[in-house]
Amino acid sequence: MSEQSDRGRAAHRSEWFGWLAAAAILCLTQAALAQQNGDSGPVIYAMEAPGVVRIHAVGVAEDGSMGGEDGTGFVISRSGYVLTASHVIPHDAKYKTLILGGTLGPATADAKPSRLELVKRSDSYDVALLRFVTPPPGLTVLPLRRSPAKVGELLFVLGYPLGLPDAHFLDGRLGAVAQDAITTNALVDKGNSGGPVVDARGCVIGIVYGAITSRQGQPVNGIKFAVPVLSISGILPPDVSSSAAQEPTRASEIIHVSDALSRTQEDHALADTVRSYHDVIPARDGFVIEAIEGVGHESLNPPRLQFPTPVISPDKKSMSFDYSLVSGPIYDQRRGWIDMTIGTRQRRISTAPDAALAGCE
Repeated sequence: MSEQSDRGRAAHRSEWFGWLAAAAILCLTQAALAQQNGDSGPVIYAMEAPGVVRIHAVGVAEDGSMGGEDGTGFVISRSGYVLTASHVIPHDAKYKTLILGGTLGPATADAKPSRLELVKRSDSYDVALLRFVTPPPGLTVLPLRRSPAKVGELLFVLGYPLGLPDAHFLDGRLGAVAQDAITTNALVDKGNSGGPVVDARGCVIGIVYGAITSRQGQPVNGIKFAVPVLSISGILPPDVSSSAAQEPTRASEIIHVSDALSRTQEDHALADTVRSYHDVIPARDGFVIEAIEGVGHESLNPPRLQFPTPVISPDKKSMSFDYSLVSGPIYDQRRGWIDMTIGTRQRRISTAPDAALAGCE
């Protein structure tokens, strides 16, 4: 093996090490920036996916033939108004009857659709305004942004691509801004039409309506279109305005939770064995415990040992239990056990970074 080939391999290894070092530095830099800036994506999804609607639209002709497709929409008012893309709703003249349903996210596989009605549409902007015939309780409202979007902004798209039952959450950047359209590189597919495009604070800046899939006979990928919400003020209902800041609402501020505590002690000695325990049950993620609503219990312990009383922690993020169990001596193998159910009332707290969901100026 020649000295030249050895030098070549050494140079090749050096080049690879250089690339790896550069990649490592880039990854560490991106991680540091992400940590510094905060990742609002998970917060936005958790807070807003319940307000994203899977749209089921069917047109029925006089001869009984049907046509339509599924799409996405999102709630914009507590009174049950929903925005979607106009082309999701069949409007061929042959369809004499329109059947519309909407299922609230984020998971729709086992949910029953609620009836929707068409209020008005704008084919020039490819936007339709729908309304729940009977608005479901506790609607999550997505706020509309009142300031223009800027090229390069981080954005997210929520929707139900390809008829999938769970709300998908995709990210991208804003590529261009015009009066009647904004573009993005976020991946969208059939079924995303009508879905919200939101900024890094969760404010809606656009409504997905299409994509360029080919040009001059060649497939392309990377340019998707949305209607800017600032362009559709004429279609919005009276209680909604894209020129006034809105605050997002949450699906449920108060929840009622049932937890279980179960423990068995099987230590056996020459006499009864008594042991003390300290158990902690946390509140649900994003909630604090406001009150104990009820306690049920069973136990094989002697009557002299009292059942534990749950104690809510000072920060209300957990409750604790202090108690003892008794197991019998070795000759009778008696176990000590306790089963409890604890009902609590818990209140949602904001886990969002200061900038996320803080108002849509």
